[in-house]
Amino acid sequence: MLTLQKIQIYGFGKHENVTISLQDGVTIFYGMNEAGKTTIQQFILQILFGFPTKQQAQRKYEPKASTKFGGQLTILHPLYGQCTIERVKGKATGDVTVYMEDGAKGHEELLAKLLYGYTRASFEAIFSFSIHELQGIEKMSEEELTHLLLASGTTGIHQLSALEKKLDKDAGELFKKAGKLPLINQKIEYMKQLEKTIKQEQAAIQTFEDKSLKLQQLDQKLLHLNRQQKELQQDWQQLTILKQATPLIHQQQTLQQALENYAHVEFPPEGIRRYEQLKDRLTHETLQMAQLKEQYQVLQNKLQLTVDEAMIDEMARLMHQEATWNQLLVKEQNFIDELFLIEQDIEAQFRLLGVPEREAQKILLEKTVSLQQEEQFQHQLSILLKTEEELKFHLHSIEQIHEELDSIARQKKQLEQESLTTQEEHILAQWPQRKRRLEQLRQARSQRSKQQQPIIFIIFALVISLFALIYGVWQKNMAVIIIGAVMSLLFVLFLKNAWPGDDTTSEQKRQLLRELEQEENSVQVLLMKKQRLEDRRILTNEQQQEKERQYAQLEYKIQQAEQVNEEGTQMLHSFLGRYHLQGNVPRALLPELFMRIRGVQELATKKKSTLKLLQSIQTEKRALYEQIQKVLQESYSEQEIFMHLRTFYLTVQREHQDIAHIKEQFTTLTSNMQEALPLMENYECEIAQLFSAANVQSENAYYETFAQYEQQQKLNTELQAIQSQLASLDVYKQETLITEEQLSEKTQALEEHRNAIQVEIDSCLEERATLQMQKDYLLNDEKYGQLLQQFEEEKSALQQLIEQWTTKKALATAIHETLYQLREEKLPHVLSQVNTIFNLLTGGRYDKLSITEDGHFEAQADSGLRYHVAELSQATKEQAYISLRMALAKTLATSAPFPFIMDDPFVHFDRNRTNKMVQLMKEVGYERQILYFTCHEAMLGLWRKEQIVDLGALANERGVTST
Repeated sequence: MLTLQKIQIYGFGKHENVTISLQDGVTIFYGMNEAGKTTIQQFILQILFGFPTKQQAQRKYEPKASTKFGGQLTILHPLYGQCTIERVKGKATGDVTVYMEDGAKGHEELLAKLLYGYTRASFEAIFSFSIHELQGIEKMSEEELTHLLLASGTTGIHQLSALEKKLDKDAGELFKKAGKLPLINQKIEYMKQLEKTIKQEQAAIQTFEDKSLKLQQLDQKLLHLNRQQKELQQDWQQLTILKQATPLIHQQQTLQQALENYAHVEFPPEGIRRYEQLKDRLTHETLQMAQLKEQYQVLQNKLQLTVDEAMIDEMARLMHQEATWNQLLVKEQNFIDELFLIEQDIEAQFRLLGVPEREAQKILLEKTVSLQQEEQFQHQLSILLKTEEELKFHLHSIEQIHEELDSIARQKKQLEQESLTTQEEHILAQWPQRKRRLEQLRQARSQRSKQQQPIIFIIFALVISLFALIYGVWQKNMAVIIIGAVMSLLFVLFLKNAWPGDDTTSEQKRQLLRELEQEENSVQVLLMKKQRLEDRRILTNEQQQEKERQYAQLEYKIQQAEQVNEEGTQMLHSFLGRYHLQGNVPRALLPELFMRIRGVQELATKKKSTLKLLQSIQTEKRALYEQIQKVLQESYSEQEIFMHLRTFYLTVQREHQDIAHIKEQFTTLTSNMQEALPLMENYECEIAQLFSAANVQSENAYYETFAQYEQQQKLNTELQAIQSQLASLDVYKQETLITEEQLSEKTQALEEHRNAIQVEIDSCLEERATLQMQKDYLLNDEKYGQLLQQFEEEKSALQQLIEQWTTKKALATAIHETLYQLREEKLPHVLSQVNTIFNLLTGGRYDKLSITEDGHFEAQADSGLRYHVAELSQATKEQAYISLRMALAKTLATSAPFPFIMDDPFVHFDRNRTNKMVQLMKEVGYERQILYFTCHEAMLGLWRKEQIVDLGALANERGVTST
């Protein structure tokens, strides 16, 4: 079977850092209300099957005061051995890890194998039930109660039954035979109304042909009226033309008379435009020639200025030297800075060496610092350093010896304080005499012990004689009685004579012996203390003598080291004096003294070379500076000289470019003057030709002739226009046939006839517009098409709803048949196991629990009477429910060996049936683990103490263990 061995809670609800060890069989979880029983029950289910998601109704039990959420369950699996299931906060159902006994790990897939593929719903349907499920049994109908018992006795029937009910409900929401609210019923009624509306639209569409025929008749009538109107319009136009022609004839006669009065005048074509154009061009050329002459004179004056081109070339060459000049300035400044730094370094090195005087510095720079001299110096320096190190070591050692001698003095003082007191010395002095007394008492006690050994033997023989006497009396054997009595009497008389007297003297000796033995122990302690003190005193004296000897040796070594150090220091000062190094050179600088002297000499050499380079650069810079000053002919600073050179060079170059440009302008100006003279002569010749064509000699006469010519042309133009209008009106043949009065009468008659026709046309147009609007409305009205489309859509939706209803009804029928098959095939096997359990729980009151042909459960009493389950008491219904659960679990012992989890399901049982239930749980506990949660203290007396887990201890402890 699958058993839970340990519960370890990291954080779940009110529990945090709790460990509970479980045993096989039955475990009772006891606690008062809010002790956390349901929390532990839910912890087991959620670790096995996952934390509830937001869409599920179960509580998640996340801790309020802790961030840890989850825990472990250790199980013993019949196939996989011991496994640990850990689930912590993570994804929706938590992150689960399974640790196998062999060290392997897995996740959800492995957990599903450990749980035989069961889900939480299927597990709770069989192996987990509580008082909350049983409390509703009393209010159930017979049908509901039968369904509940069926679900308890058959795996999977509960889910199938729930699905069957859901499908029947969904199908009822789609269609009912006499219903109005289901969707299919509503859809059918709506389609009937829609069909009536479509028929009404069809009747309105039939009037479309009548309106079309009436429109054709109106169009023909309008065509005839328009033709008549057009003929009247032509007659009206002819009369209008005649009215227009009368003033034109009078105007033609007036123009002909005016032309006869004017003489004929000749004038060149476009004479005015040509004359004014030639006059403007001649004036323009004359003014331009005057400007060219002025410019010519100005350019001649500018050409007299000259520029020295050799000086421009020299400036250009010097301008190319600007980069070189800047480089020389930078190099000069760099060398100056470098010389400054070198001098600073030399001064710093001399300060470190202690050579401030210039003369001494000059001598040091000229001294030779060979490797042989450095080696000799390093040898003397190493000797001096070694001597100083030895001196430091000896001084440190003598300080340590001082401290050790002080410590030894303190120890000797401590020994004096710990020495024996006068009373203890007196005890030791008296001990030899008292020791002899102790030995005498011990010898006397030894002799008494030897005398008591035969007495013990006689007592043993006396006991045997008494047993023989008692045996003879019991067996009524006179010989044995006499022998036992005689021997007992003899042994009593012997003991009376041989037993030592218990006088006062013996008691005093024993008391004195005890006192002397106690005193011996005290003396032994004092002797050991005295011996230890004496040993420590001897050892301390020896240590003091050894340290004093070492102290004297160190003083001698220190004197020798100081002498050697002084000699080495004098030799070192003498060696440094040869290099004019006065004063105390820092000791840290001595190892690298020669290196620093060489460094100073190298810096001095570098300073000389840098100074030479600086001088060469300054010479080159000075030469270039003098050349620039010669060109500028003025004195400027070094920083500004190239700026002034650049400005002067640009000014001269600009002047040179201006002169070249002036020469080009002078050439162009001369060419323009030569081209302007022929143009002026040509314009004057053309003006003379225009005057000759107009037969005039002056400009005023030319303009007067043009005015006469223009008036003559205007009269000819007007006359031609009138003649063209008369020709286009074609009135030359009719102008004498009708008078103005006749013309007015005809015009009035035509106007009246045309108005009458227009009224008739307007009436026809209005009627036609009305009919056309009605026709267009019928033609463009999409309501009929929309109704037809809507009808088809509703028809398609109805078809889909019918298909859904058909599918749901088919599934409900299939599930009903499946439930019937499960009840007929699997339930009998469960019922064969349930009768024994039901009989036990009811105390023999009911023998059998069976199912009738119509699918209802019945309980058969011991009297033979049968009762429907709904007729039973609340407790008996619950016992039937539990019996079916137990029987179903028994049939699944191999395929699902899970433990039972019960939450106080026996509250309605009497004492007798409760005892029967406890007996059943104990029997089931041999085959399957049971976890029972209760708050009733009376249940604790029915179980052993080691089977009970007191949850009240969880409030004060971190772990609870049941063993």
